[in-house]
Amino acid sequence: MPRATLRRYFRHGLFPQLMVFEAVARLGSVTRAAEELHLAQPTASMQLKKLAEALELVLFEQRGRRLELTAAGKELHTACAELLEFFARMEERLAALRAPASEFLSLAAEPEARPVAARLIAAFCARHPGVQVSLHLADRAQLLLRLAAGEDDVYLFALEIEGLPLGRRWSVAHAKGRALALAAAAFVRESLLHDAYNSGAQEDEDAWNSRANTTRR
Repeated sequence: MPRATLRRYFRHGLFPQLMVFEAVARLGSVTRAAEELHLAQPTASMQLKKLAEALELVLFEQRGRRLELTAAGKELHTACAELLEFFARMEERLAALRAPASEFLSLAAEPEARPVAARLIAAFCARHPGVQVSLHLADRAQLLLRLAAGEDDVYLFALEIEGLPLGRRWSVAHAKGRALALAAAAFVRESLLHDAYNSGAQEDEDAWNSRANTTRR
């Protein structure tokens, strides 16, 4: 279609007019259409008048107290349905782009470190509700293989240190040469800092550092 022809639809605020037209055609009443669209009745009537003038067509005929579509009005009503479907499909595509992309954190741990992993994941998800976390449990031999292959973001290992409380016998690691995603970096950092504060431990710096160290393998 020549662009000069399209000017008819561009210059007159066509979309609001079509919404009024669609509502009147569906409801058979300007008053009811105005109520549905939260418009004053004179405003709705003016929109219909401008639309008919822009298209140079008669769109409605008065039949008693009800408005009925002319042949031109029926064609336009069909086109309105197609237009609304188009905008609905477009909105679905655009809505996905408006929503923030979900972040994922893949965590692997030894079975002995499961209670610690559960506690850290719960605290982390409370601070970052948009992050989805998965936990894979495996024995140390399997965990080391996964670490070497970089299959997960972060790994929790159980420590065997005499005198250290059970709830603090763990260390966190991530694969060497693999840049940590934002969620994984936050988990590593916050696991060390927040868990230390929440434990209520008042130890010297050397003892605090021994409880959970970031290790690159």
